[in-house]
Amino acid sequence: MGAPRAIVLVGLRASGKTTVGRLVARALGWPFVDTDDEIAAAEGQPVGSFLAVVGEARFRAREHEVVTTALSRTGRCVVATGGGAPTIPAVQQLLAAPDLFVVWLDAADEHLAQRLRASPGTRPALLGGDAAAEIAMVRVLRAGIYSRIAALKLDTGGVPPAATSAAILAAIAER
Repeated sequence: MGAPRAIVLVGLRASGKTTVGRLVARALGWPFVDTDDEIAAAEGQPVGSFLAVVGEARFRAREHEVVTTALSRTGRCVVATGGGAPTIPAVQQLLAAPDLFVVWLDAADEHLAQRLRASPGTRPALLGGDAAAEIAMVRVLRAGIYSRIAALKLDTGGVPPAATSAAILAAIAER
């Protein structure tokens, strides 16, 4: 089947999408696109602030636009989506393209909560309050979607990002 046109990383906040995505892109010599970074740059504010100002519906519409643009690039790329982007039906349709390789990065709730506590304010909170409770609730809402769209699921909890990157590269080589 050969190398995909794009590798798309999905998963909950703090699952390692940006870190692993950069490593995979560097290893392949492909451009890397982080959709949260793209939104932040375009809107002139962190994605969490933008979400708080415009509300979830407008945020998701903007997220859809950015994912569409990233996947419309000519040439190959690695894309890290925001955690909620795959909940958008139109994004799910985009991610079903046969020339994409979608990878679900996951970790136990406590691993994700530890990562969020280690970098407060850098990721958009959806519910506010306790990170572990939010992760558990959001997992219930999103796990089925991630499972349906991903060709590969990797556990990033306690796993070095380089090892996760290597696993993705190995899976692509086997395609």
